[in-house]
Amino acid sequence: MINAANWGWEKTSIEGQGMIHYLLPPHLDDIMTVVLFLKGPLMEKTGGNLSKVSQQLFGKEKDIPLAAPSQVHGTRMVEALPSTSLPTRPEGDALLVRRTGVFGSLRFADCVPVVAVSDRPRPWILLVHSGLIGTARGVTGEALKETMKIVGLASLEDIHFWIGPGIGPCCYSREMDDPKTREGLKRIPRNSWRLEEGIAYFDLSCAIVTTLYDMKVPKKNITRIDQCTCCSSGGYYSYRKGDRLGKSLLLAGFREGFHKTTLWWENKI
Repeated sequence: MINAANWGWEKTSIEGQGMIHYLLPPHLDDIMTVVLFLKGPLMEKTGGNLSKVSQQLFGKEKDIPLAAPSQVHGTRMVEALPSTSLPTRPEGDALLVRRTGVFGSLRFADCVPVVAVSDRPRPWILLVHSGLIGTARGVTGEALKETMKIVGLASLEDIHFWIGPGIGPCCYSREMDDPKTREGLKRIPRNSWRLEEGIAYFDLSCAIVTTLYDMKVPKKNITRIDQCTCCSSGGYYSYRKGDRLGKSLLLAGFREGFHKTTLWWENKI
């Protein structure tokens, strides 16, 4: 799916390993790569072991630092650096990638991945893991504001966003007596949840988009990957459908030192 601005997303597969490629504006695609590895042989054979994932991605002979924070459904942001890369796993649910030679990653099984990219004032990538509590506490907005301070950016006009895929309002129901449900109802925008017969249904992607609109992000800068991971659990990992160890992997980094032909996941079929 490509929008009028010539950027969007594309679902592909290599030897059965499903992926979503984030189609960046051409001037950004030349220098950075963002891909979401879905349910498939690569994720299955590594059994959730991130060191094995790194070896499968880059090869055993290459020592490429991979930042993979310990995700705790909070709002803390980590920067991808050699010092924050495996085996180190600092707690964080947002990851800023702005240095060459280090890749960043987050993992998902129903929670919503958020990607933001820009080349102002210098190229950077922001990855966010947004579940119910992270969405309620504004992890995307908080990480975006912190990123803008770090990189020295005052305007949102030149930032491109992707929201999803994640569990949809068709499947994401919660009991009312759960404290997390009550926090979600209190803090998530009213247009992003509904009540039916004493059950709360949440639309996390809608809530994130609403947050970005409230921050005055232009609508044309946002792409929503409207795929429910629970409905489509054959191709996506879904905690609600029983995936406890398996998770999709969101990977981002800069091309310096690589060519597209050496990033095997970009040999699209």
